Amino acid sequence: MLALISACTFGTVALLALGVMVKSEREVARERMRGQAQAAETAIDSVQTEMAAPFKARLVMPALRKMAEVFGRFTPAGAVQTVEAQLEAAGGFLGLGAKEFLGLRALSIIFFSVVGIAAVITLDVSLLVKAAIVLLAFSGAIMPDYLLQHAITNRQIAIRRMLPDTLDLLTVSVEAGLGLDGAMQKVIEKLKSPLSTEMERALQEMQIGKLRSESLRDMAKRLKIQELSSFVAAICQAEQLGVSIAQVLKVQSEALRQARSQRAREMAAKLPVKMLFPLVFFIFPALFVVVLAPGAIQIGRALGIIK
Repeated sequence: MLALISACTFGTVALLALGVMVKSEREVARERMRGQAQAAETAIDSVQTEMAAPFKARLVMPALRKMAEVFGRFTPAGAVQTVEAQLEAAGGFLGLGAKEFLGLRALSIIFFSVVGIAAVITLDVSLLVKAAIVLLAFSGAIMPDYLLQHAITNRQIAIRRMLPDTLDLLTVSVEAGLGLDGAMQKVIEKLKSPLSTEMERALQEMQIGKLRSESLRDMAKRLKIQELSSFVAAICQAEQLGVSIAQVLKVQSEALRQARSQRAREMAAKLPVKMLFPLVFFIFPALFVVVLAPGAIQIGRALGIIK
């Protein structure tokens, strides 16, 4: 009898628990509707977020990446790494990555080639004009690479100009008692230049555990500037030999200032040669017209050529 009562009690409790746990059809339908509403809201939010993004991020970048994937089979194996190194040396180019730049290059080649061929075939012009069209089409095809190289050159020039002043500030900071990392942080705070940006990146790499020498060598490798490479090599050697960093910085700063002065003298020595062409083709003809034209008119009137 006791066993029967226990069994009935257990069954009753189990059925009550099962009834509480089991949801009604109405509750299941409500949960499904709630889930569909949340999914719709998520989809709407994602669409709104995508539409709020700039046109470049929504359409241009994906199209360039797609084109890079299509023409990637015809691209050499090391082209992506080469383009990545060039983009790093330029400090970024139009916000493009390596694949986007390769897509832009392919698009430029295809577009200008098609336009040039169509113009040469359809236009009834002289051979000289057709040659000029072909030259313009070729210039447009290589325009992305030219602009990237131009950006790299300008950035290297800016870094070369700021390098002596940066080393002076590093020297003063180290002599004041700061370490090299603290001196680099002071440069980042006081000087706003591409070099300070690269130093900030090197400091961030050091903070995540990378060796200082490796970070500095990677910085010099990215920028591809001989003076900076020499400076980094001197710093790394001074650390290995235990030489005073302040003394090394002072010597490097003086050497860079002498090199900058020599470059200025070299550029000044090249000026007469560079000025020769505009003088001959633009300035001298105007002077000849102003000086000789009145005399030529008088001679023409005297000879009866000009009335």
